[in-house]
Amino acid sequence: MTDFLSIVFDDLHLRDAEYLFLTTAKPWSAHISLPNRAVFHAVLQGQVECVIGDEQFDLSAGDILIIPGAKAHEIRMPQAPNHVEPVDISRDFKRLQLSPMQLGEGAFDSLILSASCLFDEVMGAPLISALPIAMPIRGMTKHPPNWLRIGIEFLLDEMSDLKPGHQAILNRLGDIWFLECLRTYITDLPEGNETWLRALKDPLLGSVLSSIHQYPQQPWTVNALAEVAHLSRSAFAERFIRCMGMPPLTYVTEHRMRIAVRELTHSAQPIRHIAEQVGYSSENAFGQAFKRIHGCSPGQYREKIRKNDTEISL
Repeated sequence: MTDFLSIVFDDLHLRDAEYLFLTTAKPWSAHISLPNRAVFHAVLQGQVECVIGDEQFDLSAGDILIIPGAKAHEIRMPQAPNHVEPVDISRDFKRLQLSPMQLGEGAFDSLILSASCLFDEVMGAPLISALPIAMPIRGMTKHPPNWLRIGIEFLLDEMSDLKPGHQAILNRLGDIWFLECLRTYITDLPEGNETWLRALKDPLLGSVLSSIHQYPQQPWTVNALAEVAHLSRSAFAERFIRCMGMPPLTYVTEHRMRIAVRELTHSAQPIRHIAEQVGYSSENAFGQAFKRIHGCSPGQYREKIRKNDTEISL
């Protein structure tokens, strides 16, 4: 069976990975705002508070915090005084260098590795919307997990000699770190947690969702999907709605439209080819389905995207 978590993770299309080492000395506070980016903070030494809206996460050495949905946030010293003005370090992620950025003055008391990656808002929407505002991964010891320790050694080696293809290497490293944290989070979900994420652990639904994602052009019916799950039609439909929060064919349509939006935005394919790619026998049928969801035809949507891109470039 195809690993559905890998398929869903691929839909994020993580790219443009950036890394930043921070050393901090009291008092310190930093603001981070990175639209359309997932953010990763690993505390290698010391203690850190992370504040996202009304929520606060207390982190110690060995802990990792993932902020998947591009929420602006602050990281700071524990119980930071109110008079400490946060330093905006958002742009500093672009500085690919070995020497850490220092916050505060004097001997440092914490060491943090932060990373960020752009993600595809459209294709990644089901996963990102199902995840909490932040995911703390607690270290069992005061040291980072082995996969992160090895990854840091690899990162430092790569950053010390930026050879051709270094961005692709950094992207793959970011993929591994984010996927490791996501896998840990999903593995630890309680059994009673009936959410979209539970489908990632359900072998029967996983096979169905893998089939939908891999073969969106197939003429899927509830009966056909139930056969993939090896369940009766009624048992499958009930199980799917309970976990996914929508009927099976609604999910099929939404996934097809996400692919269509991506193709309309990032490719020059004729609309009739996109229609075939997402399972519609005619351009007209595809256009009607697209308009029901997006309020305009595929051609109008593409034209709007191109106009917006032109205005931004100007």
